Amino acid sequence: MKLHVHDLLHLLARWRAEHARVLDPAAIVNIARLRAIAPLVAVLNAVHVLVFLGQLVDTPTDSSRHRWALGLLATHLVMGLTMLTVALLARHLHQTHQARWGQRLTVTVAAISLGFSIAVACIDQWITPAITPFLITSAAVGVGLYIRPRVAGWLYLAACGVFYLAIGLTQHDPAQLLSNRLNGVTACLMGAMLSVLLWRKFTTITLQQAQLEKANAELLLRQRDMERLTRQDGLTGLFNRNTFVDLTCRELDRAQRQGSATAILLLDLDHFKRINDTWGHPAGDAVLRHVATIASTTVRSTDLVGRLGGEEFIIMLPNTSVPAARTLAEKLRQRIASAPVRWQDTTIPITASFGLAGTTAQERRDFDSLYAQADKALYQAKQLGRNRVV
Repeated sequence: MKLHVHDLLHLLARWRAEHARVLDPAAIVNIARLRAIAPLVAVLNAVHVLVFLGQLVDTPTDSSRHRWALGLLATHLVMGLTMLTVALLARHLHQTHQARWGQRLTVTVAAISLGFSIAVACIDQWITPAITPFLITSAAVGVGLYIRPRVAGWLYLAACGVFYLAIGLTQHDPAQLLSNRLNGVTACLMGAMLSVLLWRKFTTITLQQAQLEKANAELLLRQRDMERLTRQDGLTGLFNRNTFVDLTCRELDRAQRQGSATAILLLDLDHFKRINDTWGHPAGDAVLRHVATIASTTVRSTDLVGRLGGEEFIIMLPNTSVPAARTLAEKLRQRIASAPVRWQDTTIPITASFGLAGTTAQERRDFDSLYAQADKALYQAKQLGRNRVV
């Protein structure tokens, strides 16, 4: 028994936490429903007002039927004006996205609707023992509006008490009064049960949707990470070899169509093995990242920078002639030479050798031939003493 009570308390605590998470979504749905339903209810109230206005004309003023028609006319008139006000408020809350006020408006409308149905049921007792309006409204409130179970419980409990007392003011037949009171209590219980069941269903669906959206967002993030990893070098963040070659081939095709020149630079760090042997591989990685940053910030935004592997980098320069590419290469070489890497308590001097190759649209050279020429130029730069552009 203790275990069952503990489980029940744990379940209720979990439900309270879940209910708090869906208050705003429920309010948003309720506002949308009130925007649609309130004007329709106002129209129905207006129709009732016209009908009962005709009843007043056709009935003697001292008859119970006249009193019944007058009471319902006044009740529907007030309810119609109230629903028009609710429609305007719901529209304002929808435009301003005020979910908290939407929750208050929902409870207020539910209370007014139940009170209205109680008034109509009591007035109807003057000519009929039926309490149909209260029965319908009790179910409609439970089905049509999402209300937190604790609030719905108090709301229906209050409606039950008011109905129980108010129906006795106009229904004086003991048997019929007992029947109406029992039916009213049943209507409140059924309305409350419907409200709780639909709220739990809404809560479950909303939380599942939130979990699904979160899972989709995480999956999309992982997918983007995977795409980035397949396109970028993990150490420097530059394009990897395959991606660079693919992009360069596309650029060469575009350059041939547009009749523009293209150049590529091969960049190889001088004596990089000595850096790894002297300061260790972490220092070598720091140097590679440092050079990647310098290269990325020196070239134009339309240029492509990639890492071929090891200490070798490659740069593709669209719409660039060989003389212009050489100027850029010299600028980059000087920036690298003048920016040693700070590593722990020392500095690591670095230089780089460059091999340059270019083509025009008329030559129609592909990437492989350009790369082979730039690689040959890079080899010559190293043979001539390194730290130079060939």
